[in-house]
Amino acid sequence: MSKKIQGALAALSVLALLTACTPSSSDPDSTRNDAKKSAEASPEPTFHVGAVSEAEAKAASADSDDETSDASESAAPTDSPSPTASDSAQGGQAVESGSDIELEPGKRISLTVADAKFTDISITDSEHPRISADPGVFFDSTGAELDAEDEDAKAGSGSLGSTDDETEDSVEPSESSEPSESADSDETPKSDETAKSDEKKKSAVAAPDDATAWISDYDLVADSTYEVAATATTEDGQEHEFTTTVNVGASDSSPMAVRTVLSDDQTVGVAAPIILTFGSTVSKEYRDDVEHRLSVKVTDKDGKKRKVKGSWAWLPDDPESRLHFRPKDYWPAHSKVSVDAPLKNVPTGESSVGQNDLSLDFEIGREQVVEASAKTHRMTVTRDGKEIMDFPASLGAQKSPSYNGIHVVMAKAADYTMTSEQWDYETDVKWAVRIHNNGEFVHAAPWSAGSQGSANVSHGCINLSTERAKEYYDSAIYGDPVEITGSDVSLSTEASDISDWVYDWDDWKKLSALD
Repeated sequence: MSKKIQGALAALSVLALLTACTPSSSDPDSTRNDAKKSAEASPEPTFHVGAVSEAEAKAASADSDDETSDASESAAPTDSPSPTASDSAQGGQAVESGSDIELEPGKRISLTVADAKFTDISITDSEHPRISADPGVFFDSTGAELDAEDEDAKAGSGSLGSTDDETEDSVEPSESSEPSESADSDETPKSDETAKSDEKKKSAVAAPDDATAWISDYDLVADSTYEVAATATTEDGQEHEFTTTVNVGASDSSPMAVRTVLSDDQTVGVAAPIILTFGSTVSKEYRDDVEHRLSVKVTDKDGKKRKVKGSWAWLPDDPESRLHFRPKDYWPAHSKVSVDAPLKNVPTGESSVGQNDLSLDFEIGREQVVEASAKTHRMTVTRDGKEIMDFPASLGAQKSPSYNGIHVVMAKAADYTMTSEQWDYETDVKWAVRIHNNGEFVHAAPWSAGSQGSANVSHGCINLSTERAKEYYDSAIYGDPVEITGSDVSLSTEASDISDWVYDWDDWKKLSALD
């Protein structure tokens, strides 16, 4: 559970008492048995909507027994008077189903029900349907937190990029629920009502038994509109639907730019990560708000969805924040990848928000994998499972070894000047392919041709003859994996812009801000 939610638990314990303080029927002297005997007399449930701020949550956490109106900020329906302090103490303003309300950005929605228990709740950003469902936290009438019915939902499971479950992100929805395969293109179009129903089912989070209160996991984004829907069941077994539209006002926070390394329509290798960079540092307590809104969609060349297991990870700040996505295994070859990052106005710090939305569509090319061995002194290239090159090579000498591990093609240049302060040289080379920021390249080295295939004499690079280096250079693209084995040293996770594949999968997942 995030620190923000931990801080809000005590605040919600006050909100959840609303149900406990509300009679279960219109007769205050009626008993539970009387209610059971007169199920048809169950009153209509009342829904209250409010917003919990960070400051209020922290104050409540410091003094969980202080049941004051500071526990919640009430929501004001556009056609209703401002809520009273009494309303706030009871968990926000009572809201009629279908009403529009206004809330401030940077807070979390609280929802309580009287005379009923929740069956499910959903909150969706109407302009960004691919954002994963907000699982929130459920509470009973005493304020005790309840375990979620669907642990996948608690992990953040509708879009591919949010968890490690083997899910696929459909055009409909993060790693949140698991969408089904898309229908054939000649399927009869769905009606608006059916589409809305499907959208609610996809984003709805099942409520545990006895749930009467809920608070969202993620902060509200400025200049956004949210659709909140809930189903509650009264004692007589009747289901009641509740909906409200939440309009969120503007923010005066400073904008932080969001950029990507890849470009639209670029074709990359199967080890290319998706890289988002920020104009400054994203505070740790807001990283879940950012990551929650990201989605990744993978299809084949014909547009059919492909299942890919993957996860986002926050790499060490350098000095700005870096957020990478990689699949568990290499991308499936000949795929199309679509990234949606609606981060404009998303909180990134106490006084900063995302400056822009970002989307990216690129392609995964053929699967070309290089394997270079410091033991056999050879470099092989396999493309789509077939070996296309097998060259004698010379890797790093004992005093300056190459590094074991999965490197990634980062750039290439037909003419490049190699310089090293450590080894005191400056040498012009041809057909240089950079595979790491620690100075490792695959390049032409005619001066070591006599050692290629039999000895390691380089300063860490993979040396090839000029002709062979040109052949490999022409085949290489950004994102191709280069796997080095047989050395006495291995890559560090801290020594490159692209160290994604140095992490094992379990360690990689731990770098996600989502639980």
